[in-house]
Amino acid sequence: MPHYDSPDLRPLSVLLSDLGKQIEAYRISRNLKQAELAEMAGISRSTLARLEAGNGGTIDSLARIMRALDIEDRLLDVMPDAKLRPLDPRSDTGKARQRVRKSSEGEAGEEWSWGDEAP
Repeated sequence: MPHYDSPDLRPLSVLLSDLGKQIEAYRISRNLKQAELAEMAGISRSTLARLEAGNGGTIDSLARIMRALDIEDRLLDVMPDAKLRPLDPRSDTGKARQRVRKSSEGEAGEEWSWGDEAP
């Protein structure tokens, strides 16, 4: 996983600008003025303009805009499903994980083997 400051990542300002352009394009494709969408979403026009310009905003504002555009179901597509893989032995319990636990140092340093090797 790349570090937050990795040179391989696009700057957040670019990502926010691209997201703002997509919001604006979607609004325009629905033939809505900023003031109309802002009223439908229950936010100010300046908040919508700031989001469209890529100058930040809140998750609440984004969710309101997506609900007003009738695409709120897509909001959950932003993050992948965090369920464990079926073959992961930790998923046998059927319960969702609630904590993060690092493996002990001994487990990470040991080399794995079948256990049937001749001495």
